[in-house]
Amino acid sequence: MRVVSLLPSATDTVISLELASLLCDWHEVQHLPALTSSRVGDSIPVDEIDAVMSASAAAVREMALLGAHLAVPLLEFGLSVYHLHIEQLQQLQPDVILTCLQAAHGAVLSDGLLEAALHAVLGYAPRVVHCAAEDLAGVWRDMQAVADGLGVPDKGRQLVQRQQRQMADAAASARGRGSLRVACIQWPHPLMACGAWVPEMIQMTGSQDVCGAVDHAEVVSAQQLRSAAPDVVVFALCGLPLDKSAQAAKAAIRRLASVWAELPAAQHGRVAVVDGERVFSRPGPWLVQSMEALVELLHPEAQAFGHQGKIWRWLDGSIDAPAPAPA
Repeated sequence: MRVVSLLPSATDTVISLELASLLCDWHEVQHLPALTSSRVGDSIPVDEIDAVMSASAAAVREMALLGAHLAVPLLEFGLSVYHLHIEQLQQLQPDVILTCLQAAHGAVLSDGLLEAALHAVLGYAPRVVHCAAEDLAGVWRDMQAVADGLGVPDKGRQLVQRQQRQMADAAASARGRGSLRVACIQWPHPLMACGAWVPEMIQMTGSQDVCGAVDHAEVVSAQQLRSAAPDVVVFALCGLPLDKSAQAAKAAIRRLASVWAELPAAQHGRVAVVDGERVFSRPGPWLVQSMEALVELLHPEAQAFGHQGKIWRWLDGSIDAPAPAPA
């Protein structure tokens, strides 16, 4: 079996299933899949990325209306959240493709159009496992779907159960230590709060997400953030590494100006930034480490998992170990 993974979280799942040898596109870096590349590159300013991704999604919608005779651009931009290198896909001749079909802002290829486009490009239609989690239950379904697609359903069930147990154990170490009001920021401009599985993860620790919504990210105004009055702010900027996330977070804080100074989190130095390439943004095995990092930053006195300084840190100006807020 030849497997191509176009999604980091799916790659993580395959590796956790001990089936990395099936990945014909796997490489040592283990970050972005080898036959994809970023749609925006490394040099574009963070503030412009949202507009570029919106334009890309609009293009996918327009191409989908024109049909499968635009097979190459459809697959380049619609088969993955990344830009796909079609020639490499043709060379790899996969039996199974693991991906997320949904592009930014809701542009999606239908199953029929996808199959026709794959036939036009490859001469056949490999099995496509579409990972589309919008909450924790969806994350577990996607992990099981990957295992099913690779013919190891029992190993998939064992993996899901192990991940659920490890996440619950980490969350349990935070409960009973006081409920905090948490704002988890997914994007700096426009300011967007994390949705999907993140509010559930915060709730599992006994705290409250005051800005996000399960199943989608929420645009948050400065006034809404002020009204939310978070005790802790976490900048979890999707796709940005730790240093770049810190820079973007500081720029967002400058834009918020006086509103920022009124937030309890800012007043008490409880502002954290995480590695947005891995923490919260990879709905698969990495959510266990994400939960551990969340527990560390919400309740430093609870248990040290060893992630501080590696996949998360306090933003400059925050103190190293904030005192826990009262219950």
